[in-house]
Amino acid sequence: MRFMVIVKANKDSETGVMPKQKLLAEMGKYNEELVKAGVLLAGEGLHASSKGKRVRFSGDKRTVIDGLHRDQGADRRLLAVAGKVDGRGDRVGQALPLFP
Repeated sequence: MRFMVIVKANKDSETGVMPKQKLLAEMGKYNEELVKAGVLLAGEGLHASSKGKRVRFSGDKRTVIDGLHRDQGADRRLLAVAGKVDGRGDRVGQALPLFP
């Protein structure tokens, strides 16, 4: 079974501010441990929502909208990091609470 690990976006991640060096080092070590355990399938950072597109579906009509539209409350649902892990066994359940 595969699971998606997500981290909620914040003002810093949306404006391109990188995390402090200490946190980056902790995240790198954590990801290395997941790789060694054989459970990390993917672990990429995501671009700011301003670089993204939204597709609105209305019947057969599709409208592509550039960037974020805060008036729709989207900023509360944005993701900054997404990762995919293999959920077989107890390894993932033990590792996820250690996420920095």
